[in-house]
Amino acid sequence: MTENITDATEAEFGTDTEDQEITEYTSESSADSATEPARRPTASAPGAATGRRKQAIARVRIVPGTGEWKVNGRTLEAYFPNKVHQQIVNEPLKVLELDGAYDVLVRVHGGGPSGQAGAVRLGVARSLNGVDEELNRPTLKKAGFLSRDSRVPERKKAGLKKARKAPQYSKR
Repeated sequence: MTENITDATEAEFGTDTEDQEITEYTSESSADSATEPARRPTASAPGAATGRRKQAIARVRIVPGTGEWKVNGRTLEAYFPNKVHQQIVNEPLKVLELDGAYDVLVRVHGGGPSGQAGAVRLGVARSLNGVDEELNRPTLKKAGFLSRDSRVPERKKAGLKKARKAPQYSKR
């Protein structure tokens, strides 16, 4: 029975399968995609957007340039001396590998340093999304930079000292 199967395969291929030599290798991906570099975003157009977090509101404008930051007329290091806040603000540009490709102009008010840094990050991400949506959006969305953090401080209620803190209870 096995002899019949081997004879049939030899008859189908015309030669003995053991004598065949592989001369060409193929891969599943085409050769064109291997030689073509990955499409990288370029700083070609200006963009503007608004970012909000907690009580902070940031109006962000990006312009193709050298990577200079101006936040309320000051440099990034002067406005956000904390390295963590500088890193938060720069994240969208780092994820897209656009460090130094855009000049960023920011007007921010309200809230504290942490909220302002979050607002600026959202504004930068939204403006980059507006520049080239089909290329930048998937990366920014996956990193979570396009969703607004809607958490805000809870309001103070009547009869309480703060939003939830009640005055000390005294039995007598």
